[in-house]
Amino acid sequence: MNKQLVAIITASFFMLLILAGCQEQPPVEENPKTDMSQNGKQNELKPETKKPVNVVIKRTAARKWSEILASGHINAVKLDWKLESALPRAGSTGAYHTTLLQNFADTRGLKLKWHRVNNLADMFKKLSAFEVDIIPRHLTITTNRLDKYSFTYPLLRDKEVVIAKSGKQDFNEDDDNNISLPIGSAYIESVSKQYPHWQVNIIEEHVSSQEMADSVAAGLTKYTVIDGFALETLKQYRDDIQSVFTLPKAINLAWAVNLNNDTFLHELNEFISVHHVMQMIEPERTIDFKQLRKDKLPLRVITRNSPETYFLWRGELLGFEYELMRKFADIHKVKLVIVVADSYEEMLELLAEGKGDIIAAGLSRTKARTKQITKAKLTTSIRYNRVKEQLVAHQDSAQINELTDLKGRTITIRKSSSFWATAQRLAKDFGANIVLANEDIATEILIAQVADKEIDLTIADSNLIAIESSFRSQIITPLTFKEDVPYSYLVRQNNPQLLAYLNEFVRKYYRGTFYNVVKNKYFYNERLQKSHNKYRLVSGSILSPYDDIVRSHVQPYNFDWRLIVSQMYQESRFDPIASNSTGAFGLMQMLPRTAAELGVKDLKDPEQAIASGVQYLDWTRDRFSKDLPVQEQIFFSLASYNAGYGHVKDAQRLARQLGLRSDRWFNNVEKAMLLLQRRQYYNKARFGYVRGREPVNYVRDIHQRYLSYIRITD
Repeated sequence: MNKQLVAIITASFFMLLILAGCQEQPPVEENPKTDMSQNGKQNELKPETKKPVNVVIKRTAARKWSEILASGHINAVKLDWKLESALPRAGSTGAYHTTLLQNFADTRGLKLKWHRVNNLADMFKKLSAFEVDIIPRHLTITTNRLDKYSFTYPLLRDKEVVIAKSGKQDFNEDDDNNISLPIGSAYIESVSKQYPHWQVNIIEEHVSSQEMADSVAAGLTKYTVIDGFALETLKQYRDDIQSVFTLPKAINLAWAVNLNNDTFLHELNEFISVHHVMQMIEPERTIDFKQLRKDKLPLRVITRNSPETYFLWRGELLGFEYELMRKFADIHKVKLVIVVADSYEEMLELLAEGKGDIIAAGLSRTKARTKQITKAKLTTSIRYNRVKEQLVAHQDSAQINELTDLKGRTITIRKSSSFWATAQRLAKDFGANIVLANEDIATEILIAQVADKEIDLTIADSNLIAIESSFRSQIITPLTFKEDVPYSYLVRQNNPQLLAYLNEFVRKYYRGTFYNVVKNKYFYNERLQKSHNKYRLVSGSILSPYDDIVRSHVQPYNFDWRLIVSQMYQESRFDPIASNSTGAFGLMQMLPRTAAELGVKDLKDPEQAIASGVQYLDWTRDRFSKDLPVQEQIFFSLASYNAGYGHVKDAQRLARQLGLRSDRWFNNVEKAMLLLQRRQYYNKARFGYVRGREPVNYVRDIHQRYLSYIRITD
């Protein structure tokens, strides 16, 4: 055991029921669920047995490397439908491990088959039962674990830290400190060995560092222990916790495989050794691109968390700037790390200080900015995009046909905006009134305020207007002030190699097939919710062409079939080949990745599409079943289906902070969801920016239609 330790130091969702016969069946809940009856009231429903499945033969030994090769795939485990535990703001351990293991599989010609569980303890159970080949995440190598598992070469050398609520804290290592730790965590062994006089309070739940930090911040727990790397991740978006003590003994974090699975372990270690993949919190650096690649360091891209650039939706990392930079990183075979900044000024500061390598944030190259960029010893790439600078108005407002029509009209805009100079000219030359917007209000929020008639006018670029127009049919652009406004990347002046490679990338891909596909995906994909009269309803009529299919699939989950039909109409207008810009497809607009993990092979098939949607909605409902009244579960489930579970949890936390009820959707959590569009709130949200208006309207529309369906079918 000790020899192995020395050698190492030196070198989900539990699957819901799938279409019959695909997976093991989860146990039926002992307590009956409650659902809405046909008159909209709650009905207590008896739990129903889900569809029978084939018996799975349990393995009695780990798969050796030869068996893995022969099968063509690696069985790996990760947590519950979450590609990310939070929006990656400066690297991400979740994305890091997923990408790294995928790289390993690619080099060996293998595919990855992901198994999902609810917590770390279940990961180890899967490994011990030989259901998976590997746990690819940062696991602390401890003496107790080495008795049961083998570990790869370390991927991170770290320290463990004691955290407490922010504020004045007097922590003395010699005191009999009370430390709360989740059951089964490696921290229990660390504390017991290094500080046996500390009192350890075991939390009888397998909870994450994020959840322990929540408990500390809420004052429910005084002290807990987490990894230093985890603390750095948490500090990227929260300021309610702090480190009060660092345990002196360093720890090594690595992947785990079954004990004595030496052939598989050898392949993994060889890959780790060759690729030098030790992860670390990077210091400031300003080296140029060739040295970066030689040292196998990540490319750090500075950007904004916004619908134009980089955001998280249903567990998928998306954004025009993000996809272009991911392509650039893939071409040059470097790891991509996203660094999120709160403002234009912060972006320049981060780049100048060596905390990032490129700014890719949809920045227009104006004369005023060029002077500021040069002064900061930065430089710009050639143009990689161009937009128009346009006026945004409500379609019902007084007509604006020429610049003189702006006299007496009010334009709301941020002073830091690149459109500020234009606004000043309109005020001086044409009598427009200028109102300063708060600096934390993003341009997309100003556009929304125009659509809602909260403000008169604003100015925005055509790309962002195109995004917002796909959700808001009320806005128009009566005037264009500038054509062909160039967007450029920014790098340091002492990085000419990186600048040259970026310019080469732009010349090769600008307006090419890849570029146009990505641009159309975000800025020109038509998503307007148009009314359809094809399925106009009268009392007693069929709700959809798929009523019978829906009825057959909702029974095991105790959903009212009319609710699912209402949701299906919202998602696809009953079009079995409907698609959207993010890749969601079919009647229930499932992402192909999600559908594949549910065992669904053909989203064009109505039966499979509906089955996958019902199963996924059931999963989202189960996430809330412990802390929400039954009558609210449906609303929170629908919001999660639309925007993602993480964004809804952020809205619940924000609702509590605002004194609203976190267990009520309407007029409570939905209000917080709307605020997560504003920088001052989403900067401190775990999952970052969300287009809050969309899930709010989504839930309201489905609910109202559902009530109509009840009246029609009664």
